[in-house]
Amino acid sequence: MCQLTWSLPSGQLIASAMGVTPLAAADLAELGPYGFQSSTPLWYYVLKEAEVVADGLHLGPVGGRIVAEVLIGLIQSDPSSYLVHKPRWKPTLTSAGSSFRMTDFLTFAGVDPASRGQ
Repeated sequence: MCQLTWSLPSGQLIASAMGVTPLAAADLAELGPYGFQSSTPLWYYVLKEAEVVADGLHLGPVGGRIVAEVLIGLIQSDPSSYLVHKPRWKPTLTSAGSSFRMTDFLTFAGVDPASRGQ
């Protein structure tokens, strides 16, 4: 498994570095004629991972983590971000007796699925 283009490591190398089991060569069979089954360009690997792991409905573990880490890095490097100004802030929109959940945020915004039909 090597670096392919623009000095980016292959999808398999990134998956291994993240502790994620890489896609099987059979999952990438269409790349056989090009020799990329075991050293897949990262962009292709992320898209194929989403197809294999989640029927293309959302990113898989490698793609999801890349996107999340980029967003976190952008927020942390923005001198005007809330995270920079209030690093110890904790969500306050919690349900009674539980920790913060996405449904708490959706309820606050007035778009939670439970009340949309009302």
